Amino acid sequence: MANTFVTNKKVDLVALRAAEAAGYLTVGSKSYFGDQLEGKRNGVTYEFVIRDAGQYATGMDMTGKVSNLVERKVSKDIKLGNIVIDTNLLEKVTDVQWEKEIAIPNGKKLINGVVADVVKSDLGLQNTAFVGKGWLPISKASRFLGSISTEDKFGFIDPMIDSIMAAGGKGFDPVETEPLYKTGMMGKAFGTEFRESQFMPTLEISKDLADELVSATVSSFTSNNDGTAQLKLSGVTETIPAGTPLFVAGVYATDLVGDKTSALKAFIAIEDATSGNVKVRDVDFNGVGTKEACDKDGNAIVTLAGKKLVNTIEEGQYFTGIIRLDGAMEFDTLKKLDWSNADSTSDSVEGVIVHEGRAVDVITGSNKTRWTVASLAGIVEPRAVTYVCVKDATANLVTM
Repeated sequence: MANTFVTNKKVDLVALRAAEAAGYLTVGSKSYFGDQLEGKRNGVTYEFVIRDAGQYATGMDMTGKVSNLVERKVSKDIKLGNIVIDTNLLEKVTDVQWEKEIAIPNGKKLINGVVADVVKSDLGLQNTAFVGKGWLPISKASRFLGSISTEDKFGFIDPMIDSIMAAGGKGFDPVETEPLYKTGMMGKAFGTEFRESQFMPTLEISKDLADELVSATVSSFTSNNDGTAQLKLSGVTETIPAGTPLFVAGVYATDLVGDKTSALKAFIAIEDATSGNVKVRDVDFNGVGTKEACDKDGNAIVTLAGKKLVNTIEEGQYFTGIIRLDGAMEFDTLKKLDWSNADSTSDSVEGVIVHEGRAVDVITGSNKTRWTVASLAGIVEPRAVTYVCVKDATANLVTM
């Protein structure tokens, strides 16, 4: 359905520009808590529950593999983001170029900041990763997600991957969609709808690091009790960049009900790591239907200590992306904020609610206009999300 605007309020225009640039947040995500956010404040944390599934057993035995129903929780916070500009008191009523000069750049700047924050917070939440040259990683990632669910798949990748695919003779098929959703659209490939995202990290793996990872082993895996864990590697002294995927021998990813898949579990560095001490997302090894990794027989992992790294990443430059199943992402924006006055207003376009407020300085004759987005956003089912690292085979990384 086409988007129509009855009014021409300034906040409408900013909301429209924000919505146009918000593909990573709005496409393929769902509103799980939209009806509960009314009146909530910055800093409120919501827990998403992933419920367990039973364990399959042959025959009719009710005393053997019996599972108690358990829950795994994923927490997300309500966060604020805003942009403030200073304008002359007369500008609101005299500037006929408001849309071009104010609404377009500030709407995009506002949502760019929100998207960049969410992408950064989502880094490392993926349960699997596929690494390689050309179009092969995104093909593998798409096929993998397609094997564990029939839901629609959406990819958000560095635009340079388009050029890398083209060099390998692959391209994207056109996708028919509403004008608002065409922004950043690349097209469809391998059953996945792809959009470009400028905020995906670029990985640079030095030869020294690549050489160290080949012989590295896991010393320990320790939960930080905040949703993260420390993966300690022996024999690694080089800095491991944020976004580097690490694979451990014999540790496989599970599907959405905790059963083994053919893909190795990816432990992705959340931030730059030194001395082999890598911060990664904490992992549920012990559940039945909630577990995210298992051994080669589908059983729970007892320990990672002593296991060797495998499929280690090669030296070079990699462009990255995130591919997820429909609904693996939560995105909501608050309808109201705690502050309000005669100059404050709000409007929504395609679920992106933008709040506008002004502080007037009559002495200097100026307005400070602030546009704010209060959002609850992020990956809520890591098993339904995968990460791709596409090597630029033409680039030479200079190692100092």
